[in-house]
Amino acid sequence: MTEGMPDILKSVYQFDNFVTGPSNRLAFAAARKVSENPGNIYNPLLIHGGVGLGKTHLMQAIGNAVSLIHPAWNLVFLNGSQMSLEDLIAAEKSDLLLFDDLHLGLQDKKIQIRLLPLFDRMVGSGRQIIATTDITPQKIESIDQKLLSRLLGGLIIGLKELDIREKSLIISRKSRDRGAELPDDIALLIASRVPTNIRELEGALNKVLLYASLSDGPLTREVIDEALPPVQSPAVQAEPDIPLPPETSPGDIQTGEFGDFISGLDHKVTALIDEQQNADQLRQEYKERLFIWKMKGFNTANIEKILEQDISIVTEAYQEYTRNIEKLIALQQEFGPLSTKASPEQIGKIESLMFDPDKADDLEMAVRSLSRTAPPAAAPAPSRPQPPAPPPQPDLPTGEAPVLAKIASLSQEAEGAKPEAAPAHLGIIVENWPSLEDRLAEDI
Repeated sequence: MTEGMPDILKSVYQFDNFVTGPSNRLAFAAARKVSENPGNIYNPLLIHGGVGLGKTHLMQAIGNAVSLIHPAWNLVFLNGSQMSLEDLIAAEKSDLLLFDDLHLGLQDKKIQIRLLPLFDRMVGSGRQIIATTDITPQKIESIDQKLLSRLLGGLIIGLKELDIREKSLIISRKSRDRGAELPDDIALLIASRVPTNIRELEGALNKVLLYASLSDGPLTREVIDEALPPVQSPAVQAEPDIPLPPETSPGDIQTGEFGDFISGLDHKVTALIDEQQNADQLRQEYKERLFIWKMKGFNTANIEKILEQDISIVTEAYQEYTRNIEKLIALQQEFGPLSTKASPEQIGKIESLMFDPDKADDLEMAVRSLSRTAPPAAAPAPSRPQPPAPPPQPDLPTGEAPVLAKIASLSQEAEGAKPEAAPAHLGIIVENWPSLEDRLAEDI
C-alpha cells in the first residue's frame, strides 16, 4: 500500500469523462458533492452496483478531485481482497480513505472489529471515507450490525444497469478517445450487441475497430455483424435504427451533457439524494423494530419479504402490521376471562392465531364467537341482612367505656351470639392487609 501519493489513483478516472444517465446520475451527483466538501457531507459514502458499472471510476474520481483541492492531504487506497490489519493501522493517518470492494474484506471478522474504531475516529474528526461494494451492505451476510449502522449513518447509493442509450454514449465517447468518430446509428448498433457491463463495451469496441482496420474500409453494419454476431434474428432487431435524442447525442457530450449537468446540480438533485438516504435509514429502522416483534413471538415472515421494495410500500405495510399487532394484543386481553369457559378445541384454535398479525381478523371472529357461546356468569349471592345499628350511647366518663364494652361482649357470648366488632373510637387495633398485587410489588 502506498500512502499520501496521488499516483495511487489512475488519472484516467475523472468526473469529466464519466458518462452520466438515469442509471448513475444520483451516484455521480453524490460523488461530486463529496469531492467538493470532503468529510462534511455523506460520510461515509458507499457506492454499490454490479461489475463494470463505474463504481471504481467514481471513487477514484473523488480521490483525484480531492488531491487537487487539498494537495497536502494523505490519501490511502485499500482493496478489500488484499486488505490486512496492518493496512488498517496505517490508514489511521489518512485524511481520505478509499475502500474498493469493501465486501471482500468484511469476510474476515478481525477486519470488521478493527474497522469499527477506525470509522468512528475518522468520521468524528471530519476525515472522509469512500467505499464500493458489489451489493448493498444490508445483503452482506457476514457484516456486523454495528458496522452496518456506521455505513447507514452516511449515504448508500447504487448504480443501476445501463440502458441502450447510455451504452451508445459510452461507445461514442471511447471511440472518440481512440480517434474514431462513430455515426449515431453505428454506436447504437454496437450497444445493442453488448450486455450492460462497461468493460465488455470497451472490449466490443476494440474488436469492432480492429475488424474495421483489417477491412481497410468504413465501419459498416457488415463489419459489426462479423465482429459482433447478432444474438437475435435481423428481423426483430429494429432497436438500433432508433436515432438518439438530439439533446443527448454524442456530439453534445463534451460541452452540453457534462457542463449542463454540473451546473444543474441544484436542490432537486440534492433532494433526491437525501430522499434515498432517508429511505435507507427508515428501512433499517423497520428491520430493527421487526426484530423486536419477532423476539416477542410475533410472526414477521410475510412483511420481511417486501423490506427491499419501494419505501412507500414498506411504510404502508409496516403501519398495517403494527395496527394488527395492537388488535392482537387487545384480543388476547379479551380472551383471558373467557378462556376458562372455552373447550380445548377453541383454546387451541385461538392460541394458534394469537401471534400472527396476518390473521388478526380470524382471531377476532374466534374470540367474538366464544364470547357469544360462553354461559353467563353466575349471579352474586345475596348479602346477609345486617342487624340494626345499636342506639347511640350517651357520653361516658373516661375509663367506663372499655368496661361496658367488655360486659356487652360477655353477655352476647353467653347467649350464643357472635360478638360485634368494637367501635373504632375504643382504641382497638385492626390490621389492614394490602391486596396480593400490592404485596408482590412491595417484595419486588
